[in-house]
Amino acid sequence: MNTEKLEYLVEVEVARAGSISKAAEQLHVTISAVSQAITSLESEWGISIFTRSKS
Repeated sequence: MNTEKLEYLVEVEVARAGSISKAAEQLHVTISAVSQAITSLESEWGISIFTRSKS
């Protein structure tokens, strides 16, 4: 597992921020980087970590 992916999860920034875009801003990375990291972890672990929505 990539440490960067684990950092996103350990920080639980998405949950605290309430959205991937806010989390990305606080982590100083792109929305895509956070989303890809979460998707990769979900695939690796075979679970859904967050429920995604457009709003």
